[in-house]
Amino acid sequence: MIHLLAPRLRVEERLLMQAFAERGREAVLLDAKTLSLPLNDVPEGIPAVVLDRDVATGDRAVLGALLAANGAVVINRTATTRLLADRLALVRHLVLAGVSVPETVVAFGEDAAIAAAQRIAKPVRIMAQQVTPWLPDAVAADDDAAEAVIEHRATLAHETLVLVQHAPVGAAWRAAVVGDEVVAVGALTAEGFGASDDAPVGIQVAVEQVVSRLGTGVYAVDVVETPAGPVVTGAGNLIEFRTLQQAGVDVAGRIAAFTLSQIDGGSSV
Repeated sequence: MIHLLAPRLRVEERLLMQAFAERGREAVLLDAKTLSLPLNDVPEGIPAVVLDRDVATGDRAVLGALLAANGAVVINRTATTRLLADRLALVRHLVLAGVSVPETVVAFGEDAAIAAAQRIAKPVRIMAQQVTPWLPDAVAADDDAAEAVIEHRATLAHETLVLVQHAPVGAAWRAAVVGDEVVAVGALTAEGFGASDDAPVGIQVAVEQVVSRLGTGVYAVDVVETPAGPVVTGAGNLIEFRTLQQAGVDVAGRIAAFTLSQIDGGSSV
């Protein structure tokens, strides 16, 4: 049985259940909020296969590591989830690999963050180090707006470590990665993204660079096409893919096939 780690049944989970059923496997929903794992004893009822279907956060990385340590096959791997959940670690990882990323400054206090925002070309994105759904990114178009955002976050969220990053302007693209393959690249819009045959070659190359660093898994990579070339702006779990499926790209089938391949010979750590 395949456990889809998701808070609710969405279109994508239904597509995945169908894809697994077509391959003779049953997939069921599993809410992380129902799980508790003892550290002193061997946990009972550990699911054999878990496909994480929610935003990669520090909590999800811990859960994945504990499940994997108790014999579960977990997708994505713990190492991958940790990078997707930790923006600082991801940016550093990509910088060391020579991947083009936006100018980013790590500030350890409110005044330092404001000073960093003033130095970086606008617009700027203000982010927490760890992906935190209740503390989303904020984009500021000028110094006054950036200062207001930083002060607001420091007061209400008690945020000290802040990532201040240039938000590049240009066409936004998203790529879906399953296994080690880029299965679709499309323009990113408010409605999502669909497969495109006219994505610039440079976008594909940038995504492949990221895949070479993150390894196999099921995730999405965001790239902005700037006058100076493609810039990788982020990566995260591939949660929404219904528009790709509607466009004829069988993402659910690809994910199911990859998951089953990991059961037979893959690793979850």
